[in-house]
Amino acid sequence: MKFNYIQKTPLYDSFSEIGKRIFLPEGIFHWSGRAKKEAELIGTIGTAYGFEKDFIEGGSSDWLPCYLNEIAEYTSLNVKQIVPYASIGGLIEIREIWKDWIIRKANYDKEKENDSLLRLEKYITTPVITAGVTNGIYHSCSLFLNSGEIIIAPNKRWGNYDNIIEKFIGAKIKSFEFFKDQNINLESLESAINEVAKIQEKIIMILNFPNNPTGYVPLKKEVNEIVSLLREQQKTQEKPILVIVDDAYEPYVYSDEVSNRSIFYDLHQLDENVIPIKLDGITKELLMYGGRIGFMTFGLKSSWVKKDEELESLKSEIHNKLEGFNRATISNCNHFYQSITQKLFKEKGIEQFLSSRKKVKDLLKKRYEKINSELIKINNPDISIDPNSGGFFLFLNLNPNKIRANEFGDHLLRKFKVGIIPIEKPEEKINGIRIAYCSIDLNDIPELVRRINLALDDF
Repeated sequence: MKFNYIQKTPLYDSFSEIGKRIFLPEGIFHWSGRAKKEAELIGTIGTAYGFEKDFIEGGSSDWLPCYLNEIAEYTSLNVKQIVPYASIGGLIEIREIWKDWIIRKANYDKEKENDSLLRLEKYITTPVITAGVTNGIYHSCSLFLNSGEIIIAPNKRWGNYDNIIEKFIGAKIKSFEFFKDQNINLESLESAINEVAKIQEKIIMILNFPNNPTGYVPLKKEVNEIVSLLREQQKTQEKPILVIVDDAYEPYVYSDEVSNRSIFYDLHQLDENVIPIKLDGITKELLMYGGRIGFMTFGLKSSWVKKDEELESLKSEIHNKLEGFNRATISNCNHFYQSITQKLFKEKGIEQFLSSRKKVKDLLKKRYEKINSELIKINNPDISIDPNSGGFFLFLNLNPNKIRANEFGDHLLRKFKVGIIPIEKPEEKINGIRIAYCSIDLNDIPELVRRINLALDDF
């Protein structure tokens, strides 16, 4: 398989060895696809088919995938929307729906920002479906990181990044200190970029807003500062900067003072080779935690191609590599939840599900406001709260000279029957507890904070 168009872009040299090697071969799905169009008798894909009446009592004469009769008791979906394999990159209908959804989420004003809107519509790939955002993180990191290579991430990050990047891929994480004086620490981020640029011909980072574990969302001013920093660094270093944007908690922003859309959009509008990769999905966005349907979307640059035909060929080559990862690891993703997602958009409509989700978001916003207002009442110099404006969590820092997070978490659980996640990483200057207020009733929050206060006094 030749990749004539990717090879002309900064993406190709940024690929890991596996990223360069991987492609979707002309195997079962190629021949089964041809067979559907050309064959009279099809013996390709490994799905058992039959006339429904031959394996279901009272069944029809339809030629269907064989299924257990009991399945029909649990859903009104047609078996064709549940039982067969989904295509490797995901059902094209939901991929196109999700691309439109990404474009809508940009909130571009057609009158004032029409050029930005047109650029977005034209220069992003149609999302490839992954088995949740976690799988998208694994795929995107594997695509660009060899063992021993470095990715930049904030020191306060989801712990599974370390599991995927360091333990599984064998790459390294260069941390930057996330906060300075309750704002994002741009000096530390710039220092990390400069350090990595000395030893790598590419700069890769992962950003997650709203952040897990802190709930931090950048102010609009801070977004502009991050974007400006990356633009100037790309010009100075003359190396591509690839930004994996983990948008798992994208819709859950509770303050008007902070940015209300993904940083993906601002990065995508840059002419410089600051290349964003958007990871989002139904897990949190549509509140289907077990659905495990994620989406991976690449932001492309207009300077990479001269003609529309070249652009489409470039997109096809990127899709081939991403589908190659799916084929080699998970084969394809959950058909049932893809069908549900498609029906949710097409039959119920965006406005209806947004109205339903708003009820959840409003509920979470009240909890966010309540827990912050209660925590600031604690008069204790040994604690501090990281800036938080969204997501499902907040982070309470503990003085490491007096309170060890793991010991405090154990004390809080055993004596005061409160469960939280302690995070203790002295090498990263982290010592505190993540509180998932998303799973605590509003009326229980004062009692939660009271017990935390008692535990601090008793520790």
